[in-house]
Amino acid sequence: MLNLLCDFTSVMKTIGYVLLAFVVLLFMVMIHETGHYTAGKILGFQINEFAIGMGPKIFSKKKKNGEVFSLRLLPLGGYCAFEGEDENNENPKSFNQQKPWKRIIVLISGALFNFLSAILIGIIVFACYGDTVATVNTVYEYACPQAQELLHGYADDGEGDIIYKINGRRVFVLDDIGRYMSDGPMTFTVLRKNSAGQYEEHIIEGITKGTFYSFTVSKCDGEFLSQEGDRKLQVDDMIYKINGNLLYQADDFNKYLNVSENEVVLTVVSGGQLYNYTLDKSYIESENFVLRSVSYSGVGMAITYQTYRFGFGECLLRVIPYCGEVAMLVLRTLGGLITGVVGIDQVGGPITTISLTSQIVATGFGNVLRLIVLISVNLAVFNLLPVPALDGCRIIFVIIEWIRGKPVNRKVEAYINGIGLIVLIALMVLIDILKL
Repeated sequence: MLNLLCDFTSVMKTIGYVLLAFVVLLFMVMIHETGHYTAGKILGFQINEFAIGMGPKIFSKKKKNGEVFSLRLLPLGGYCAFEGEDENNENPKSFNQQKPWKRIIVLISGALFNFLSAILIGIIVFACYGDTVATVNTVYEYACPQAQELLHGYADDGEGDIIYKINGRRVFVLDDIGRYMSDGPMTFTVLRKNSAGQYEEHIIEGITKGTFYSFTVSKCDGEFLSQEGDRKLQVDDMIYKINGNLLYQADDFNKYLNVSENEVVLTVVSGGQLYNYTLDKSYIESENFVLRSVSYSGVGMAITYQTYRFGFGECLLRVIPYCGEVAMLVLRTLGGLITGVVGIDQVGGPITTISLTSQIVATGFGNVLRLIVLISVNLAVFNLLPVPALDGCRIIFVIIEWIRGKPVNRKVEAYINGIGLIVLIALMVLIDILKL
């Protein structure tokens, strides 16, 4: 009975997190549509309905001016319906009767409100909960001598350096570190905790990067315990040394294995700690044990992430560049999808978004606010793409009309946007299916 009660409680808690995830997403949709609505009201457009959700109405209220505010059944999406959006309408307040510059402002305002909300919520997050920063977790022995000066998370005081700047450029998002690195000597500015427990800037010059190889376990039939305790050798463990010899060049593993005796000591690095495993050489050479090697370019360190609270002034200075970097990251990801650099498994559709959001909702309010910042920027960028059914495509049609002096056939425009919406929904669903 107790097990059933626990299972029921767990299920109800999961359902609650999923419902809260829908609330979070609908909140961001509401902000987007409020942008369209606000700009439309200021510029004199006739608005027929402001809806949150799609499908049948479950609640609606009609104002004296004829505007309808509604909540609809399907908790995905929403819209601000203007009079005469997809047709020629003689009403002077209808959407297509307005001047092109007014329509462009209305169409841009949804994304603008998303971006502004991301900035405002970002300030709250950074000031109250802190920013997520990259922290040096491990510095490998093969890194250059200057990189060895970086204080890593398993030093005597257990505090890793926070990577603050690279060559004078502040690090805002996770992929900034790789992008800011240069081929020549680099200057790292880190935040390091002093003896009084306060973080202060520390500059390390002359750090250089190189090309290294990592060797990772991809198959390991059998159980092997470390010499230090009961940790088992696992798939995806990185082999750091063999018989005390560092592994960082392509032929290192085979070179040191060939000169080994019957027993081989493999040193694994995990979480910044080292574990030693003794295996028979014949086992390593058998089909039961398989490694994969991957080359990478870097300074020979591993990083982790922590939350750090900057001062309020620093928060104000960081939030706009941070949102800008997130927007550029979205564009780089989309570009990577087109070129094949980014795999389809690295993105997700609505199901993935709801699942991820519900998991983050369970971790606390601070992380929910961080997620709102990220998704708000994503919505702003995505909606401005020149893709049929999105605001960006409609802006293109308005610009064409502005240049030509007459609109594209309204029916053709409506067909393009309608088909685009169907294709977009199908694509997002397909992405989720492929991830199953």
